[in-house]
Amino acid sequence: MMRSLSSLVVVLLAGLSLPPAAICAENAPPPAAPTAPAEPDAKAVLMRMADFLGKARAFSVNIDAVYDVLQASGQKIEFGEVRRVLINRPDHLRVQVEMSNGEKLTMYFDGKTFTMFSPRENVFTKLEKPGSVDSVIKFIVQDLQTPIPLSMMLLASVKDQLEKRVTEVDFVEQTSIAGKPVDHLAARTDDVDFQVWVAQGARPLPLRVVITYDFAEGQPQFSADLNDWNLAPKIEESAFAFSPPAGAQAIPLMVALPNVVAAKRREQ
Repeated sequence: MMRSLSSLVVVLLAGLSLPPAAICAENAPPPAAPTAPAEPDAKAVLMRMADFLGKARAFSVNIDAVYDVLQASGQKIEFGEVRRVLINRPDHLRVQVEMSNGEKLTMYFDGKTFTMFSPRENVFTKLEKPGSVDSVIKFIVQDLQTPIPLSMMLLASVKDQLEKRVTEVDFVEQTSIAGKPVDHLAARTDDVDFQVWVAQGARPLPLRVVITYDFAEGQPQFSADLNDWNLAPKIEESAFAFSPPAGAQAIPLMVALPNVVAAKRREQ
């Protein structure tokens, strides 16, 4: 009996010797599960990107793109191209295109004249078209019916254009591209679905874009990685000037360029 009583006293004293925090911890409720961070507002992210792009005074970017071409058999074949874009607003633009088959094309605009040159065929077309970068891009896309994927992102008015055209935008996830944290968005217009990965932080630049042409046969896709953004490029006036090389043939209308190129290929 005495031995049992002694043991009980030791146990009680041991319990009393525990620090108060340890005693409370035994009776405390389990810690609450950590709450997931709130999702950013998708439209706000998209418009912040657009506002940032539209206000950029000058920039250069490389666009590594792939796109589907529907064949007569119904199969979609993927082709690629790389574009090097240089803009000095309000009225200077150069776009250098290299296609996956090695063919190259360069477009120049110096605020007064728009020129397009094909070095492989050594032909060029030149149009007097005074105005801004926005006006010449709209002229190419709308008046000449020449599509330029991602052309909207080159406009100073990109925010207004997105405001008018985007009917729905959702946040997908926070992820990373090439080690850079990005917000992945999915959006729709009346004509296309598109996804865009927008860099987080002080420079909300688009790093990747995927466009699905829902109403085109086969629903082809265009996707592009936008690399090497430079918001303070070193620009020389000669970057936007075109001097035709020896033997270059001038053609009167830009829309005739594909026909001339095709005719020359048939002759070879």
